[in-house]
Amino acid sequence: MRVIAAILSVITLLASGCGWSPAGPEHAGPVTCADADGPSADTVARSIAGVAPLSEGAQWTETGRGNTRDCRLYWVQIDSTDATASTPGQVLFFDHNTYLGTPTPNPKPYITVLETGQDTITIQYQWLQGNEPNCCPTGIGSVRFAIGDDGRLQALDPIPNQ
Repeated sequence: MRVIAAILSVITLLASGCGWSPAGPEHAGPVTCADADGPSADTVARSIAGVAPLSEGAQWTETGRGNTRDCRLYWVQIDSTDATASTPGQVLFFDHNTYLGTPTPNPKPYITVLETGQDTITIQYQWLQGNEPNCCPTGIGSVRFAIGDDGRLQALDPIPNQ
């Protein structure tokens, strides 16, 4: 009986995996923004080129993009070409075709754009705590970003592990 209980425990542990990984971007309904509302390919390319590479020979590559439902705030997520699960990445923000910058001065690992609202974008940050393996960060926090009254990118919540 103990052998069966032990086997079931191991199977449950293996099936559940370690750590947790959030779902990708979620949108509350279809968003139909014109291509001209967002950043041009040249603006995105120049903005990506302005982010220092993580290592010699590595380059940034676009891995995702989206926008708020009001078609004003746009995001482009980038990761290094030599990325692993724990390699830092970055999110670039745009007010239509104007580059606003990044939410943090340095790239962060385990970032996910969770959702876009009417005029906000939510990014989830995860981080390792203690001696956790790189696969399994348990530190987690979400931050909403918007364009402030001054036209600059504004974090509406504290950015964790800044």
